[in-house]
Amino acid sequence: MNKIKQNLKAFLGRPEQDVDPQASETTPGAKPASNNQAEVKKADAPSVFCCPICYEVMSDPVVLATGHTYDRHCIQKWIAGGHRTCPVTGERLRHLEHMPNFALRNAVREWAEQNGIELKPLDVSSSTAVSPPDAPVTFTEPVPAQKILQGHDEIVWAIEVSGRRLFSASADKTIRVWDVDQLRCVKVLEDHTRPVLSLALSSGKLFSGSYDCSIRVWDLQTLSRPTILEGHTDAVRALTVAGGKLFSGSYDSTIRVWDMETFLCIKILQEHTGPVRTLALAQGRVFSGSYDCTVCVWDIDKLEKVGTLEGHTEAVRALAAGEKLVFSGSDDTCVRVWDAETLECLRVLKGHTDNVRVLAVGQNHLYSGSWDKTIHVWDLASLDLHKVLYSHTEAVLALTVARGHLVSGSYDNTVQFWDLSSLRCVLKCEGHEDAVRVLASAGEHSEKVFSGSYDGSIGCWKVPSEPPASSR
Repeated sequence: MNKIKQNLKAFLGRPEQDVDPQASETTPGAKPASNNQAEVKKADAPSVFCCPICYEVMSDPVVLATGHTYDRHCIQKWIAGGHRTCPVTGERLRHLEHMPNFALRNAVREWAEQNGIELKPLDVSSSTAVSPPDAPVTFTEPVPAQKILQGHDEIVWAIEVSGRRLFSASADKTIRVWDVDQLRCVKVLEDHTRPVLSLALSSGKLFSGSYDCSIRVWDLQTLSRPTILEGHTDAVRALTVAGGKLFSGSYDSTIRVWDMETFLCIKILQEHTGPVRTLALAQGRVFSGSYDCTVCVWDIDKLEKVGTLEGHTEAVRALAAGEKLVFSGSDDTCVRVWDAETLECLRVLKGHTDNVRVLAVGQNHLYSGSWDKTIHVWDLASLDLHKVLYSHTEAVLALTVARGHLVSGSYDNTVQFWDLSSLRCVLKCEGHEDAVRVLASAGEHSEKVFSGSYDGSIGCWKVPSEPPASSR
């Protein structure tokens, strides 16, 4: 306790006799005598109304992770000073968030009105402003995975969920089929001759793209020996299905279009001058992002190029589509917003300080994950930066939205869940021994999220039903 008193003394710059944390429970801050009646009444305030740090009546009480309440401006100053402990108990904080104590705030205000005491106005910006780069990190106690599934020998490059089955593609040249209820591998598909990089599901078929330059088509009922689609001369990195056609993007700079009934190649789209990294669908069009810094747009029915989206100065690694907008993320640290119909660039979203690796679209926000270790949250209506999420200690590689949560995977080996209403990290999950490369769920209302890691394992995580009481 002496050490705590010394820390508070140094923090407040007051004589030690004025700083006794225990005193806050019985004698809330004796003040010098005053002729001002309001000051006398203020000194007679119930002890629970007074901040244990400054000993003044709290105008904006907030609860710390330990359950102790402080005035907001005092605890923010304490944390900004580098402290990671509770001022009263000295206990190390599980996280640095502080939530409003509405019941106490209302009681304090009622008491102040009855006694003619004017309180400090609330700082409404403190809970809504975008955090600066050096803001305290929000974190939660790490929890183990519901289960870590072992089987792959090398990095997991892609995962897809269909009903009760999960499909995982790996650099070990295989695709594993997992029962998501029993959490066990029920089949290993071994037909590719090099690492499997991409997966897509449609019309009772599983499509897999590989470094062996081919695509395998697997029947979901039998999972028997597949149909082989050949033609690409380099790795098949991206797959998507639309309009009864399969589109495959390759490091050979082309996109091949395959008829879903005959599985014949019906068109080769050749406009890119660099590897095709990603594909997205919007407004009856396919958008292809490439290392040549451009996004090409293709009409799904006519299989003709509609336009080329230019502006990025480095490789385009990520695409995501909303109802009327398409977003592209690049190594140039920017996210560009395009009108999916007119193809006009509506905004260049700046804020990241390193490569943008992944994008995800929610109901109200766009989420961008970067090598700079942050997640930026952009308002879909205004296209303004809404908030920056700090918690990961390494690059953010994967994002998905599930059951009221944003889920993120990182090079720091963790999977983190962010409550969409508060944008707070409410769950930090550990279990992988290497970077989390991909995430997938059965949909926005799914109770489970799956992660694929560089260590070859699959993580199964239960989505929180609601934020813990301490974080609401």
